[in-house]
Amino acid sequence: MRDFAQCPVCGKKNSKKYRVTSKYKLASCEYCGMIWDSSTPQNLIAQYNEQYYTNENPKGGYANYFDGMVVNKKTFSDRLKKIEKRIGKGKLLDVGCALGDCLEEAKRLGWKDAEGLEVSKYAYNFAKKRGLKVKNSALKRSTYSKETFDVVLYQDVLEHIADPVDELKKVLKLLKPGGFIYLVTPDVGGWWSKLLGSLWYHYKPIEHVVYFTQRTMRFALEKAGFKNIKTGKTYHVLSLEYIMNRLRYYSPNMFDIMLKIVKKLHMGNILFKAFTGELEAWGQKPKK
Repeated sequence: MRDFAQCPVCGKKNSKKYRVTSKYKLASCEYCGMIWDSSTPQNLIAQYNEQYYTNENPKGGYANYFDGMVVNKKTFSDRLKKIEKRIGKGKLLDVGCALGDCLEEAKRLGWKDAEGLEVSKYAYNFAKKRGLKVKNSALKRSTYSKETFDVVLYQDVLEHIADPVDELKKVLKLLKPGGFIYLVTPDVGGWWSKLLGSLWYHYKPIEHVVYFTQRTMRFALEKAGFKNIKTGKTYHVLSLEYIMNRLRYYSPNMFDIMLKIVKKLHMGNILFKAFTGELEAWGQKPKK
């Protein structure tokens, strides 16, 4: 069990308080700059039940995951094409695959060997019913053989894991020599975080337990043993209706009205590539 007074990336215990609000305070490492929740509950997995995917809270969980399925697939399609351009269509593992949208998109794009790993029993069952190859497990409890995959995906997952470096070390073992990890996670050092402050959408008590910048993401990948690390900002494909739903968190009355207008004018399916405050990162397992 990790010591939560200790930085989850560099391991040092010289942290200071990082205040989000009067009720939500995090820890910040004075050495490497990593930010994390030092009061993380023991059982993080328990929250990922059916309500996590279908709640009406515009900030909690996925709000209504099903409303975003179409646009999520377009985001996954762009990412998979980017990965294919770099490594081809090799053996793929999508960790935290949720209901299986990325795996569905991989199948549509012709990936012959793609599978998922999901801790939520509800999400796993849903993905299984879609005929997808998935396992209901955390990576640390999985039974994959070493050097099995060409690419491992972590899309909006690593921020939910209290010991990210240990997780990344396990990924390294699963990758074939020369294989890649591809990550997407909130960027606490990005301009959306700075602009919105405590209102930043990705500050989620209990749910998000570690917060990366591009610098600390590179540091974590290096500590885990990855090479050829690259980081940068990334986008999501979003519909106008989805954006209005999310903005309800900041001003419910105003954006409820705007959402009704968008629906009445049949503009909800207009799509945008939006940079929403997340980073992407690549890391390669050294070749033998």
